[in-house]
Amino acid sequence: MDALPEEVVLHIIRFLEVPDIVHFQRTSRRHLTLARDSTIWKLECFNSSRAEALRRRQVLLGAQDAKLAELRNAVTALPGSDLTAWDVSQLRGSAQPRASVDPEYAARVQRVRALANWEPGYSDERLDYYEEFVHRHAPISLGWLDLPKARTSDKEELREATGVGVLHDSDEHVQHVIAPLDDGSICIWDVSERSTTTAGGRGKIVAQSRSGLLTGQSPTATSDSRIIMTETGAVECASVDNTHSKALFAVQNRLHEVDLTTLQLVSTKQYPWPITALSETRNGVPATIGTNWTLHLHDPRDPAFGANEQESSGELIGGATYSHASLTQPGPLSILHEAAAGTGDSSIWVAGRFTSLLNYDRRFFPRLHGTIHSGARIAALGSLPYPLIPQSLDLIRNPDIPISLLADARTRPGTTILAAAEYKGKGSLELYGLPRQEPYQNRQTASASKLLAVAPHGGRIVFSDGDGNLKWVERDGFSHVRTFNINDYVSAKDREAARSQDASAYGIWSSTASEMPGQGDIVQKIIPTHPVTASSTGLATQGSGRDRADVNQSNLLLWTGDGRLGVLGFGHENPLGRDQWHDGVEDPQTESAEQRARVDAEKQYGMAMRRALERNADEVRFVRGLGMGYQRN
Repeated sequence: MDALPEEVVLHIIRFLEVPDIVHFQRTSRRHLTLARDSTIWKLECFNSSRAEALRRRQVLLGAQDAKLAELRNAVTALPGSDLTAWDVSQLRGSAQPRASVDPEYAARVQRVRALANWEPGYSDERLDYYEEFVHRHAPISLGWLDLPKARTSDKEELREATGVGVLHDSDEHVQHVIAPLDDGSICIWDVSERSTTTAGGRGKIVAQSRSGLLTGQSPTATSDSRIIMTETGAVECASVDNTHSKALFAVQNRLHEVDLTTLQLVSTKQYPWPITALSETRNGVPATIGTNWTLHLHDPRDPAFGANEQESSGELIGGATYSHASLTQPGPLSILHEAAAGTGDSSIWVAGRFTSLLNYDRRFFPRLHGTIHSGARIAALGSLPYPLIPQSLDLIRNPDIPISLLADARTRPGTTILAAAEYKGKGSLELYGLPRQEPYQNRQTASASKLLAVAPHGGRIVFSDGDGNLKWVERDGFSHVRTFNINDYVSAKDREAARSQDASAYGIWSSTASEMPGQGDIVQKIIPTHPVTASSTGLATQGSGRDRADVNQSNLLLWTGDGRLGVLGFGHENPLGRDQWHDGVEDPQTESAEQRARVDAEKQYGMAMRRALERNADEVRFVRGLGMGYQRN
């Protein structure tokens, strides 16, 4: 095999099954590189896609006898019968196939068109299709970041994250997670990716500020700080400036600027109403601050921005305040800078509880530049730095469209705005192309509940809903890839915690929400650890040295409604890279014999109390209905 040319080895690999290709990678470094050829894995991804399944169905229908084809078309046209999958495809606009004179030739043509129509990558984008295949088929695992513990009275409680932001490296890969906690402190975790020689950050806590830093309360007044931190409940309440290692945190109507190196307050600015959304802070572009009724630009380099705004809403609406825009409807929830997608440097998009996307130009702020009517209430915005392909260029739905038109549309510059919304009680995934074109709104198959977050993830789009589901679809916004519910995943650590749970969660006091950790949780925010940018290649850095980035690390950082932070990965291993040895030495302070004895004693006491309460519950159930049969009305 070592003497064969690479072209011959690649041709041989095409005849292997997927498990055999994976085993073939382990034989040598040369075979590892060849067996991860992107073209091979692109075909594997396509073979298991819904586009290929539809093409195969069309081939089978087209290969039928001409008389059977006419009979089938006549039956399909009959009213009153239940629609089949093929009937649905007819309603979507594709023509009914006729019996082909040369079925093999027709199958080859249809396969070429289906592959061109399905391919998620653009002309200047290099996707790693080996990683794509892993993300589409490998089992999903979750690793939860360890939150700091707080001892209140005689019981230890975990702090809750009230927001989340990330620090990137030069390749736009997430290195650190920054989150404000419910006690008013700021915590930083190391989630840097592993390589062939290093274990990565593993989600370790690297720094934490004092309690009450963001609330102005004393470190001991954790109850007061918790009330302040959770009162507004804004999802986009943290924005990190990677260039200057600073971060903005919104707490009620105050905006705090914090130096992430020293974890000290740099400045505080007060706004007239509670802050509901913050934009990203990148490349020296001023951040956009959204309150219930106004929008503001925040640039710490400009002294005019540093002055406090008037606290009186009447004076603010009067127009005397520097650089603000008044909103006719309250409730901005997400702010997107088009510059974040690399396509512009001045556009600001605002969405929220109102039914339109508001567009502002930073050069003419606060004048409204334009709007896009949605009809839905949008909870989150995301961006894909590539143009939106209109539905009219779908090669499967429209057999007469040449492939050249689709290829030309993929080469044009543009950006696609992703929106997670709610329309008439159901989830709505919406795609808006810039420059302006006909948007696509999936309000039928996205979700039965409200969508909460959305982000591009490799060659797919991922979004979350109010039922705790994470769903991946193709970039067309319609074709389903896979679904995962965070409440269905229970790690070994969670199972052990459930077994040793306090006895009050069982018996007659039990509830569905308390029987398992994370039950009923939802994902409020999704952050890809490898964001899709116009300059990213999506390919793992192989290199020739010994220190090579490991594969399959384009994970998702999740912030849940219960205030937990997790990393979603693909494979059987913990995405944080922890193992049994690491878990055993993770906290050196618990290694002493005295502390181990105390932990064992607490577990034994908890089990004894559980058995006692369960017996008490059995007695209550037994005597609850005694004598009821002898009562008379």
